[in-house]
Amino acid sequence: TTSVCRPRANHDANPKSNTSKTANTREPAATTQTATARRRPIHSLLLLGLLMSQLHQFAGGGLYAAAAPAPAPAPTTAPPAAPAAAAVAASSAASLSSSSSSSLRTRLQKRDHNISFKQRFHLELNSSVLEWSNGCGGNWTGNEPHLQRPHKRCAKHKKLLRTLQNKTGQELRQLNDENTLRHPVSSHSAPDTSSSQAIDISSYEQWKVQSSQYKFLPALNNNSDHLPLRRVHHDLQFYVASFSYLRHAQLHYDYEYLQTQSVLSAELLRYRSSARNVLCLVEEAINATNRLYTASAQPKSLKQQRIRTVQRAPMEKRLQQFKTPLVELHRQAVRAARNQPAAEPQEPHLLDALFLKYHYIQYIRHITHVLVNQRKKQCRSAPATANTNSKSK
Repeated sequence: TTSVCRPRANHDANPKSNTSKTANTREPAATTQTATARRRPIHSLLLLGLLMSQLHQFAGGGLYAAAAPAPAPAPTTAPPAAPAAAAVAASSAASLSSSSSSSLRTRLQKRDHNISFKQRFHLELNSSVLEWSNGCGGNWTGNEPHLQRPHKRCAKHKKLLRTLQNKTGQELRQLNDENTLRHPVSSHSAPDTSSSQAIDISSYEQWKVQSSQYKFLPALNNNSDHLPLRRVHHDLQFYVASFSYLRHAQLHYDYEYLQTQSVLSAELLRYRSSARNVLCLVEEAINATNRLYTASAQPKSLKQQRIRTVQRAPMEKRLQQFKTPLVELHRQAVRAARNQPAAEPQEPHLLDALFLKYHYIQYIRHITHVLVNQRKKQCRSAPATANTNSKSK
């Protein structure tokens, strides 16, 4: 029996041994995972506690600092407070320095403004260059060697007339906008500002009865269909000279009594610059017309095509027609600019500035109207604009 049972016992033991082996291989894995899962929250809690302790140390100690007898938060809280105090002190010092520097800069600007005004007065009055000469500042380069065919010249001529019309109209719109935006002042000797003007042409109707005294100012026929460029160039030189001499008379008065530029001097300067701009546009149109319609290259023909500048003597003779003695006041201003004895300055007559400004704006407006009429006509093989040398009024 025993021998029979042993093999069965051994047979039974084998499956148990196999089963125990399988159970032994699975149970340790489960227990390992369970232990790892249990240790994870412990590690997380330890890590969280470590982070909290560090945060408490950096933030001022917290519970640990309260329990400690020594005032540990003092060295930790002092560094953050120190930069803030330093920043406040630095900002206050910077504000004080900026305010002091701004006040100093304001004083320097006022001083530089006075110095620059005196320098402008001396430089402008000591210049020997005619203000009405060479409006564009260029040099005459001669004629174009290869002329275009007639139909191309006609198209180019219409194009340059359109360019002259557009740019002149732009200058006119700018002047009208300034008259609208700027308000008139009670005294034309007031200091200049960006929103004031001294010559109010809206009151022209009140002084229209005296317009007969200013018939010498150049004018154009508004209904004409042809613009004589050389005559316009001659007329614009007179407008530039008139604005310039009126400005010099007022500028001498400003130099002696105001020590700054008056509103009238500034306005006369703007209109002199405007007249020079239109003068430059007309010079460009004359040169372009000469390049298109040159009859010959003879020396006599080339001499006639050059732009002529009115000399100072005949120009001053025309300027004596104003109520203000512009020529004499200009000479006294030049003497003052050269630190020579000069008579006391006097302000120019306000009617001179009023009629001069009004007639100049009308002249620019008539230029645009005549160009519109001229562009409607058919081009000719050789327009009279290139050889017209008629004199102005």
